[in-house]
Amino acid sequence: MKSNKKFRQKELIVAVMILGALGFAAKPFFSNIESKAKQRVLGNIKTSVEHANQIASDDPLDNNSIIRLIKPEDNLLVSIQEVDGQQQLYIGFADSAENIKSADCYFMYNQESQSSSVSSNKLETSGC
Repeated sequence: MKSNKKFRQKELIVAVMILGALGFAAKPFFSNIESKAKQRVLGNIKTSVEHANQIASDDPLDNNSIIRLIKPEDNLLVSIQEVDGQQQLYIGFADSAENIKSADCYFMYNQESQSSSVSSNKLETSGC
């Protein structure tokens, strides 16, 4: 007698159902990994900018210097918005550059200007 080592239809259906259930159960775990990774990327950007500003204390960084320092790629978007005559640089994760601020997953840099002698930054990760 030959032994039949092929999957039968019932076994195949059960295997697919088990794999589907495992995939469904693992989704929250993988979603959390993505969120934490985005938060770490933005935190590293903030740290890099703060250290670069400390090193160059005589000549603080402007928006273009930060963009060259960070070299945003892939899903990391850049937007420069003018608020009260001052340019604010947003680097973050969103669907489009216009939606970075509303996505609540960004690093904001407010460069030193004539009206403000101090640069400032903000990290927003509630939407990551």
